[in-house]
Amino acid sequence: MIRTKDVLNCLPLLASILGDRYDVQVRIGGKEACTNGKVIHLPSLPIDCEPELLALAKGFTDHEAAHIRHTDFSVLKAANLNPVTFNLFNCLEDWRVEKKLSGIFPGCRRNLNWLILRFFVEQAQPRAGDDSPALAVLDYVLLTVRAWDVDEVTPARQYAASIMEHHFPGLKEALDAIMVKAYIHCPDTKAAIEYAKQIALCIRQWEPPQPIETNKCTSANNKKAVRQTTRETNDSTSQIDQQPESACTSAPVQQSRALNALPLKALFHAEAQDLPQNIGEIMSIELANSSAESSGDALTVAVEGTRHAAALPAEQKLQALQASIALRTRLQGFLQAQTQRRCSIGRRGTLHANSLYRLQVGNARVFQKESVQLGLNTAVHILLDVSGSMAGAPINLAKRACFAVTTALSRIRGVNPAVTAFPAATATNSVFPIMRHGQAVPDQFDILASGGTPLPGALWWVLQTMLPLKEQRKMILVITDGMPDNPLAANNAIGVAQKLGFEVYGLGIRDEHITHLLPHTSRVANDLPDLVPAMFALLQVALLKGGAA
Repeated sequence: MIRTKDVLNCLPLLASILGDRYDVQVRIGGKEACTNGKVIHLPSLPIDCEPELLALAKGFTDHEAAHIRHTDFSVLKAANLNPVTFNLFNCLEDWRVEKKLSGIFPGCRRNLNWLILRFFVEQAQPRAGDDSPALAVLDYVLLTVRAWDVDEVTPARQYAASIMEHHFPGLKEALDAIMVKAYIHCPDTKAAIEYAKQIALCIRQWEPPQPIETNKCTSANNKKAVRQTTRETNDSTSQIDQQPESACTSAPVQQSRALNALPLKALFHAEAQDLPQNIGEIMSIELANSSAESSGDALTVAVEGTRHAAALPAEQKLQALQASIALRTRLQGFLQAQTQRRCSIGRRGTLHANSLYRLQVGNARVFQKESVQLGLNTAVHILLDVSGSMAGAPINLAKRACFAVTTALSRIRGVNPAVTAFPAATATNSVFPIMRHGQAVPDQFDILASGGTPLPGALWWVLQTMLPLKEQRKMILVITDGMPDNPLAANNAIGVAQKLGFEVYGLGIRDEHITHLLPHTSRVANDLPDLVPAMFALLQVALLKGGAA
């Protein structure tokens, strides 16, 4: 029995579950965390992920899945937003799509709120507004939107607001008026773009309030404020000379107003990397920084690819069928897993309504009792190594052995077999499904050998594939002629599979290297006649015990 707790602590299986739930693809491999609008990419993280890193990967998947499901990327592309407007749009769109996803999957709201609390409160970095008053405006928008879901962000929002009020009086109220409208009604990506454009226009058109003219010169306090603003903006406006404090004409007032507005004008010439980061960018950077440095510790899942496959030649197919009959006969009595059947009435169990009449005569046997009956309830996935080292006699033996085992298993009621070759021809770390679970056995087992031996990624892919199957027992059979490209990563994948309750077996083709990976659950076949005794010896003891050694 595979425990839910163990699955949730295993990143590839967790990513697979989330991908199925959100109807998106999640791939693990490489150094970056990103999405292309169709597929969510997670980096190769350490196999022993800390709980916080797992939560981060889960939150990133939630966030990006929300965009894939609810952001109209064609509308966004057509809008062709400048960096500042795009930054504002991201703030609003992140909140909008997360809200939509949370409405469908309430559990993800907790994950997203944890991320907001983590990045904007508990581990908040110095805000951009500390160095540039203009960037405090973008910070204010970002933190306001995040405070809609997590109240703890409010102090940081108020701090950004105080910077804004000091340097750009009146701007906060104008921004609030637009953001309130977005909070009340923001149904789609187009609406978020329009609100972002309104906010950007409001920032661009801001002007300092008109000073109150008197018969006297500007007061000392006002001169101090002008002097302070001039000093803070001196680096970006060195071409504007400071006016003497004694000047009492209108020119210094106009120049001080121009100085106040200059940082906002310059903001629209900034590059995207200079603007405040949204939550997606923050998570992407942290996940990329956490990617595994050692290839042995790296967790990478193979992707599906294609490979040319033809029907087995008639003679080879006949030989394989003969072997399959002998194997099926010997395996029939051993591929048994326990299944539960409710079949008897007793004094314990669940209440059986149709037996309540017995109470009238003092008979307490009114409960339905579960009895255990032996039956077949097993999923078997065969991984066929078609790497370059298998070329020639090994691949000829391996494909016949694979066809024989698959045919034998498919004809045993209660066994659900599947076959996958690795690698595919389209990528290094890839797999090619020959037969999926629930399908009939095809003839296309004639495959040429080429490429490497990416066993770890193929194993992770099989674990993802088998996880949702209803069969109580799940077995993996690896047919190979040598060691994988990365033995350490393969050992790690096998260890996790066995810990989760999967049974992993190996069949070496004219080679004993598989016995180093699976010393207790592997055998070697040097020719087709060796297949039946090798497979029977491999499975007999483990199946009688009810599990792999």
